[in-house]
Amino acid sequence: MSTAGPTISLRLGAAIAAGVPMLVLVSMGPVAALTGPASVAVWGFSALVGFFMALAFAELASSYPHVNGGVAVVAAQVLRPFSALLGRVGQWSYWLGWSPALAVNALLIGVYGQRLLAPNTPQWTAVLLATVVLAGSVAVNHLGMTASGRAQAVLLNCVVVVVALLFAGAILRGSTDTGRLTPFAPPGGWGSAGGWLAVSGALFLAGWSAYGSELALAYATRYRRGARDAVRVLAAVALAGVVVFVGIPLLTVVTVGAQTAQGDPAVVFAALSERAVAGAGTVVLAVLVLALLLGLNMIAVGSSWTLHQMAATGDAPRFLGRLNRHGMPGNALRFDLAVNVGLLLVITALAGGRTAGVPVALLAAANVGYFVSMCIALAASWYNHRHGTVRGPVRLRAGLARTVPLLIGLNLVLLGAAGQVWGWRNVVVGAAVLAAATVLARAGSRRAAPALAPVAATGPPGCWIAASEAARSAHPSTRGQPEQGAS
Repeated sequence: MSTAGPTISLRLGAAIAAGVPMLVLVSMGPVAALTGPASVAVWGFSALVGFFMALAFAELASSYPHVNGGVAVVAAQVLRPFSALLGRVGQWSYWLGWSPALAVNALLIGVYGQRLLAPNTPQWTAVLLATVVLAGSVAVNHLGMTASGRAQAVLLNCVVVVVALLFAGAILRGSTDTGRLTPFAPPGGWGSAGGWLAVSGALFLAGWSAYGSELALAYATRYRRGARDAVRVLAAVALAGVVVFVGIPLLTVVTVGAQTAQGDPAVVFAALSERAVAGAGTVVLAVLVLALLLGLNMIAVGSSWTLHQMAATGDAPRFLGRLNRHGMPGNALRFDLAVNVGLLLVITALAGGRTAGVPVALLAAANVGYFVSMCIALAASWYNHRHGTVRGPVRLRAGLARTVPLLIGLNLVLLGAAGQVWGWRNVVVGAAVLAAATVLARAGSRRAAPALAPVAATGPPGCWIAASEAARSAHPSTRGQPEQGAS
């Protein structure tokens, strides 16, 4: 349920969510390693899937404008009359899908920071720097949504300007070559089982980034105009994501080649800088750190508000629901900090101090929870579309609504392929952690969870309200009733 507190403008809310396109940096290399030049098509398809998912989530969120915490929390309200357990699993899956990314981004920042500041120090220096980065993000976010939004806006401007200059410089110097896109096929070709397995594994990892526009809903009630602004930001980030998730992998491959694109983000952007502006390697590494900070801070905001709302509805320990004097979920922020610092120490110890392979393995394990939550949220949006008693102003047309079951099926297939591609150990670890968290949450929150009734909101994006009006004009008898023609 919404709580009173300081609110933010649509502009600052969009700045916080703008870290979503930067998530491509974390997983672009592993996706390219699996599929080669065809990774460009993987990113484009994944971004389109994320856009259609955003449409479904916009309709769901507009029917519950007073629910904070994101799509998993809204989905839990829809599913609660049938299965409180399923709603709880969806919420903890969602949190487990996003929260470990704080450790992933922080560790990458620590590694790059070590290269910039202390290149001859032991590897544990990167873990120490990562811990400092996490603590700094928590400190900034403790000061309120406005402080967080302003920090995000500064980071965003720096990153966009430098990345745009890099690609523009490469194009102007004639460093791009479309011949690097050939052969445009995964290993083994499009007709082989191995090729499609590689594509499925790549889509699984890319989905964690490309579906991320839904994070704009995690703090829906903190916008000045509530769900109206949240849905607008969701639309803007989803559209921007399509452009970025197609543009950056494409420009990267045609500039440095698919083989180089498979490497560490620092290696990729160092190669890019050599083709754009000679001698800019240090600057590029610093900007890469800023881009990762942009994504980290966004995830910290979304994850903490999710925990806050879960506590308010009885699906998480009660202490996570407290707000500090700046209107931020301070306990939830500190909880995320403690979990991820502990995670950094454990995974670094298990890796024998070698930090290079940790981020991808951790991301693959966490992504199990994220895909589970997305499937549950899509199922809730489909049910709400067909049988919801109160409609929000965003209403999917019948053709778009029919894509939702297809999206669920696709994501389940990708989840099934993940073990074969990324290792069953990672998938089993992700599933085991999810099961343990769900059991502990069940044991630690016995009080009944209040149901939040859907309430119609006002003022969604113009393009979606136009579609809504067209649908209602064509089928006036369906207003406020379950759609009979959808299947």
